[in-house]
Amino acid sequence: MCAVNVISNNKIKEITKLHQKKYREDSNLFIAEGFKAVEELIDKNCEIIDIYSTKAFDFKTTIIEENQMKKIATTSSPCEILAIAKQIKTQTSELKSLKKIILLDSISDPGNLGTIIRSASAFGIEGIILFGDCVELYSPKVVRSATGNLFKTKITTVKNKEELKKIFPSHKLVATSLSKENNISIKDCKKFDKYIIMFGSEATGLSKELQALSDNNIKLEMTNNVESLNLSISASIILYELFTI
Repeated sequence: MCAVNVISNNKIKEITKLHQKKYREDSNLFIAEGFKAVEELIDKNCEIIDIYSTKAFDFKTTIIEENQMKKIATTSSPCEILAIAKQIKTQTSELKSLKKIILLDSISDPGNLGTIIRSASAFGIEGIILFGDCVELYSPKVVRSATGNLFKTKITTVKNKEELKKIFPSHKLVATSLSKENNISIKDCKKFDKYIIMFGSEATGLSKELQALSDNNIKLEMTNNVESLNLSISASIILYELFTI
């Protein structure tokens, strides 16, 4: 029988502050929920502050009651395990030598970002650029949706096109848009030595400034009775075709 700990109200308040972006940024901490997310933290030797669980695991945790887990979790149906860990900041220069990169332009849905991170890991993408006004990487929903793949691909932030061109001058910039100009097939994209595949936001697509910067454009062909696909679905299809067909 494992001993159950009671964490103080002050500790609960301290943890629940991390539900908010402001406190995650101020403290440089984040919440990882679920076994896969916590396992990744351990495998990647991340700096873990605390691990809380409602049952025993093979690694050390502070076992707490379910009602306390509900208070500190970010969902109404909490997982059995939750960790508080230090955020990892990847410098943009760390992606400079990578060949297979995707750029996400001002995407706002955390579920989409987490799913794309998962697909990028599955299909061999080496780096991800969050461009412009993207959803926060350490949002709890992003972390949950990535399901243990948050640190398998290098992820960094680029705020403007000047920085993008300065750091990645030798990469081909490939747009994914509805434009019919400069279209190439996904097979042709495979021939580039270094490239950045650029995906636009859910609401407005790829910005005009990035379309203007692009060297080529690839388009996902669909039947006439479907106007568009969810961003994470279309991105996953393109990544699959790029790296497995």
